[in-house]
Amino acid sequence: MIRCSRLLTYGCAGLVVLLASGCSHWIELTDQATPPTPSQATIASDLRVPLLLETVHITQNGAPLATPPALERQVLGALETTQLFSQHFQSGYAQPAPNQAHVTIRLSMDNHVEPHAGEAAFRGFVIGASMFLLAPVISLDYDYGTEMALEVERWDGQTKQYTASSSGTAHYYLFGASPHVIDELKGQVTDTCLTSLLDQLVRDHTFYLADSSSQSESAIRTVSVGTRRPIADVHPVSTNTPASSP
Repeated sequence: MIRCSRLLTYGCAGLVVLLASGCSHWIELTDQATPPTPSQATIASDLRVPLLLETVHITQNGAPLATPPALERQVLGALETTQLFSQHFQSGYAQPAPNQAHVTIRLSMDNHVEPHAGEAAFRGFVIGASMFLLAPVISLDYDYGTEMALEVERWDGQTKQYTASSSGTAHYYLFGASPHVIDELKGQVTDTCLTSLLDQLVRDHTFYLADSSSQSESAIRTVSVGTRRPIADVHPVSTNTPASSP
């Protein structure tokens, strides 16, 4: 009897390890329209103006959040990769000269989070009642989406606005739950939105030149502008996929 009990315990433990290690989590981004081909252009470098990242406002499920410094750096770094602007400034640090023509950018992010807490609680009750034997095969979900709005103000007061949205779901098993899973999902969603916004920004590049009428006359010292992928340092796409049913 004792031997059978031990075999059962070892067998359950082996099943837990096998299932948990084989498909701990995976991420699905919501199906979206085929993204446009990244815009590329060549402009005279002397026509570029500085950029000032003035504000990054974040709300989550309607409540305001403090903006993480890492996110501000990610946004500023993404803008730098376009090479559309001559210099890049951030509010609170060095600023463009008062009489210097520059572009001011304001970004807002409205995040939507649904961790399916009620469902997780119910499953937690079932798992507890079954002594965790079902933990590796019961999946939990975490939905995350964001809507971004980018306002760009030119030195003469003219403005343009761009919007983008993305969402996805992180699927994971109880033993595969980790903050990295959620961070990976948020990173992919944020990167998708920023890429879309910058594609739109680059397509309007003539609007942000110091003197677009003289662009064709300036053939010396040109620079290529455009978006690149990846545009920022984000978590890599998960390679873990759900196990197929036997």
